[in-house]
Amino acid sequence: MAASICLNIMHNFDILDLPEAIKASMIKDGVWNQSCPISLERLKLLKISHYDFAGDIKEGQMVVLDKLALNIIEIFKELLNIKFPIDKMNLMDKYQGSDELSMEDNNSSCFNHRLIADSKVLSMHSLGLAIDINPVQNPYIVINKQEKTLQVLPKMGVHFLNRNNQRPGMVEPIVGIFKKYGYDVWGGNWDSPIDYHHFQVNRNKIDSYI
Repeated sequence: MAASICLNIMHNFDILDLPEAIKASMIKDGVWNQSCPISLERLKLLKISHYDFAGDIKEGQMVVLDKLALNIIEIFKELLNIKFPIDKMNLMDKYQGSDELSMEDNNSSCFNHRLIADSKVLSMHSLGLAIDINPVQNPYIVINKQEKTLQVLPKMGVHFLNRNNQRPGMVEPIVGIFKKYGYDVWGGNWDSPIDYHHFQVNRNKIDSYI
């Protein structure tokens, strides 16, 4: 008679100081520089267990602001409990700080020192106060009514424009989880751009975090 085997799947949710190698990589690839309002010492490295789209548990990494590290861990614990799939969770230095490259790779991320696209306004990602989830399933959309054009980033996001046709990895079912832990602004509620993958803390609360 075959022995029964019990598999103990370890779930990892760690909050760590940034290793020197990651600090160096972030500086080299432009993810952080001296003009950033957040010091490297204020940033934490999270190691996060999550389900992928194949139903396997993977370990991702995310750099976040220290004051929100515990809240973010709680968000991803809840996402793991409901088996919400996340394609991948790589640090932004893998993409040389390029938001477009990260989106094309369907990468979920947090800290990245940059401006909001086509503006001179500092992105909330520069403060570690914004999180992007599955950009392909939750694309960034710019509507130009005058020119009657629609820009979708990443391009594969065109397959997920119908938000009534809910499929795995689309964020509508988890908006309440983010709101519960302080991320009460969802880009899916905006008019243009519409940023379905984007969650952030309200800008009027910045001073309480930094």
